[in-house]
Amino acid sequence: MYRPHLLKTTFIVSVLLFLSSCDNSDHPLPFAYVQTIAKGRALMRETVADPGVVSASLALIDDERIVWSETFGVIDKASQTPPGPDTMFAIGSTSKTFAGLAVMKLVDQGKIDLDTPVVHYLPDFHMLSSEYTQVTPRMLLAHAAGFPGGDYRNDVTYAPQTGFAEQVQETLATQRLKFTPGEMATYCNDCFTMIDRLVAAVSDQHSYTRFVREEIFKPLGMTHTRFAEAPFPPGSYAQYYLPESVIPDPQIYTNSYPAGGIYSTPNDMARVATMLMNGGRFGGVSILSEQAVAEMGRDQTQDLVFNPVTGDSFGLGWDFVAYPGLASVGVRAWSKPGGTAGYVTQFIVAPDERLAVFVTGAGMTFNAYKPAESILLNALAERGSIPAVPEPLPSQPLPEKPATDAELAAISGDYADFKGLYRVSANDHTLAIDTYMGGVWYETARNLKLRTDGKFSSDDNPNMAYWVVNGLGHRYLARHYPGILGHYLNEEVMGQSLEPAAPLSAAWRQRAGQHWLIVNEVASSLHLVRDKVRFALYALDSLPGYLFAGSTMIPSTIVDPSGSDDEARMFLKVPMTNGRDLNDVVIEARDGEEWVRYGSALYRPQARVPELPAGDSRVMIGAEGFAEWRKLPTSGSLTINGASAWKLYDADFSQPPISGTDHDHRVVSPANAYLMLFGAPHATITLSMAEG
Repeated sequence: MYRPHLLKTTFIVSVLLFLSSCDNSDHPLPFAYVQTIAKGRALMRETVADPGVVSASLALIDDERIVWSETFGVIDKASQTPPGPDTMFAIGSTSKTFAGLAVMKLVDQGKIDLDTPVVHYLPDFHMLSSEYTQVTPRMLLAHAAGFPGGDYRNDVTYAPQTGFAEQVQETLATQRLKFTPGEMATYCNDCFTMIDRLVAAVSDQHSYTRFVREEIFKPLGMTHTRFAEAPFPPGSYAQYYLPESVIPDPQIYTNSYPAGGIYSTPNDMARVATMLMNGGRFGGVSILSEQAVAEMGRDQTQDLVFNPVTGDSFGLGWDFVAYPGLASVGVRAWSKPGGTAGYVTQFIVAPDERLAVFVTGAGMTFNAYKPAESILLNALAERGSIPAVPEPLPSQPLPEKPATDAELAAISGDYADFKGLYRVSANDHTLAIDTYMGGVWYETARNLKLRTDGKFSSDDNPNMAYWVVNGLGHRYLARHYPGILGHYLNEEVMGQSLEPAAPLSAAWRQRAGQHWLIVNEVASSLHLVRDKVRFALYALDSLPGYLFAGSTMIPSTIVDPSGSDDEARMFLKVPMTNGRDLNDVVIEARDGEEWVRYGSALYRPQARVPELPAGDSRVMIGAEGFAEWRKLPTSGSLTINGASAWKLYDADFSQPPISGTDHDHRVVSPANAYLMLFGAPHATITLSMAEG
């Protein structure tokens, strides 16, 4: 049997840990997995050796026991302290599995029916589209409600924030649906944020986080799993570092608790895996009914109107209930990956094999998906559940079928997803694809030939193939490509076809190329430090009639301004991941200026920001509490007094800002810098600018 030992840079936490207090004498010791552990350890060491990775932790679970648990890297660069078995990691969207567990617990209690409209439980929930009354709890958990996407304002911060779920519900009241509820599934954080409101409304605890703690964490014995509602003790969690930095980022708080707000450990998550593999029971305690677990693991996309490719197979809180890396070898598995602000997680449960893995880590370039898939496949092969770890697919092109002009025309054109544009063009009976993202065109594929399977691929990369599917009155560009370990093909809808549009109106032409600055983000927001604080509208000469909108998290989302001079509308209906996070662009007149509202974010025109004069001046925060902006035309010494917080950005917002809080501060400012000031409504901030 494999025996643990201590290493200098890694710490093997446990082997054959009992997960429950039940009598294990009836359960034979599991397979030792010596080869799986050796290969997995080598892969993890290689992964953590990347300068962009800080630390990682994992657990392999067989039945009711952790057969391998190990940590890698450091959680403190200065002291070179390694993670321990109880070191928590932010698990990001893997938190959505707990939202599924919470709702199904309430279903078991008879307090929620999955197919009763949400308005029955939340009478104050409403949207601009009348079909919002059709949204059900099932649709929320399966990303099928039709909400625009995710509200990123104040979603991840460096200080705890309450009321985010209320913010999302208030924002939804001002928004349209992007598709009819139940028509398709498109990944949506706001669907899960609304689970917070739903659980709080119907549970005895009247709080989502309290309900999950009392009904899931405690009975499972998850003593090192927390919602990020307050600062954690130093050393209790894995810190995130930017590459080459020796100073860690502050603790992050993902304020949508159901969508991404949990910190946990692999050993704690092993308890969740065991409970699910036991049909809802853990150590003699019933967490869920067997029927509830089964419904969570049923493919909800099969009931949708439009589901054109076999990509993600959403369950209730699962992204995959037929995880392709294991389905390709005949093994049923549920999976929920997660990522938030420098942390990445993969959680896979194979219930029929009674095998699971949880891999998590911190770092800009950490990849949890490859190790997790590799460990499970090696474990299945080592114990004989599958003949061998599958080899990557052969790279052999199918025979060419010369494309007719009609076949080329059927796929050529412009297609858009939530983050950019794809242009498919024909040349000498082959296709080329270019991608427009963030204002730049990139060459994506060349010399794509029609094959006997009806798809276009190149001789050099035959497993990356493209074709068109039709539905809902649109053409969609689809593709398949090799999965994580290369032994299977993933399918996805890339984008929706764009029809010719009327030229932009004079009002929209004038706005194209302009920038706006956000005013209603909290001072502790991560986005004000790591991402752009500006919103931009711009047009492409080669695609007249449309606009691209760029904000904090979305680089270039296409909108249709043809219906109004005050609103450019979201219009894409793309299933699964590539249709997420859309919003209307709404122009609001404020004090003679044109402000922009995008989701819940409000932006003021950058060109109208007042200049800060030399000498002493005062700035008053308005009644709504919005941040004030000032431009500093010259360099010099700036003193700030009375602001609850402030941030100083360079002229083109290309670097992280200099930040301060509520004390008297003096800072050297470059020329053409922009100052963002925070304070309570009606607060007065005193500024003094000395040139030089």
